Amino acid sequence: MSHTWMIAGGWLAAGLTIFIFSFLYKDNPFFKIAEHLYLGAGMGWWFQVYLYSIWIPKVADPLRAHQWAVLVPAVLGVSLVTQFFPKISWVSRYGFTFLMGYGAGLAIPTMLSTNFMSQIYGCIQPFTDVSHMTRLGMLNSLIVAVGTIAVLFYFFFSVENKGAVKKISNIGIYFLMAYFGTTFGNTVMARFSLLYGRFDELYSYSGANYFYATQVLLAGMVAYFLVHGLLAKKKPEGGAAN
Repeated sequence: MSHTWMIAGGWLAAGLTIFIFSFLYKDNPFFKIAEHLYLGAGMGWWFQVYLYSIWIPKVADPLRAHQWAVLVPAVLGVSLVTQFFPKISWVSRYGFTFLMGYGAGLAIPTMLSTNFMSQIYGCIQPFTDVSHMTRLGMLNSLIVAVGTIAVLFYFFFSVENKGAVKKISNIGIYFLMAYFGTTFGNTVMARFSLLYGRFDELYSYSGANYFYATQVLLAGMVAYFLVHGLLAKKKPEGGAAN
């Protein structure tokens, strides 16, 4: 029985993967089936996560324990749903206002600590123990410090961008381009790793133990496109003859 479910799962995985890739040819019913199923399954998964990770342990259980203070955040959270009802959509403003204010108060100190103070500390800390640094470590620390200062000069708009300031900011541009290039390359490689994973699974499901699921599904989809294309060409001819 478990072997049968494994085969059914292989056919389902191969079919949904091929359905998604079919969008490379054109928009079609197979892609819409996979898209809607993905969105529906994703929403269902998030719903149960919110239900069992947030609503029950943080709202329902405290209310059973007579912790009535939890009603305040619960009501503010539920008020966000009223935006879908035009007559009472104004109620959602209170929830959004609290959410934005709380989020800003929580995020700003964190961002200052991680993106500002940590950058300063990271640039200064290596030079506090120069005697124990290797030549390569010293060079790396100098590059990081110069790059950080140059990029800051590029975004420093209180002084006219000319002379020494312009030269330093131009160096900052090179560091920014290097950063953007490596970030983009890392993103592309991450996407390709996902693509390789799907191709590997399609190859795994193409064997006899899965009854050649990949080949059968791919052949069926190609046959559908051929038949659909031929029928689409015949319809204008039939209409002209009438």
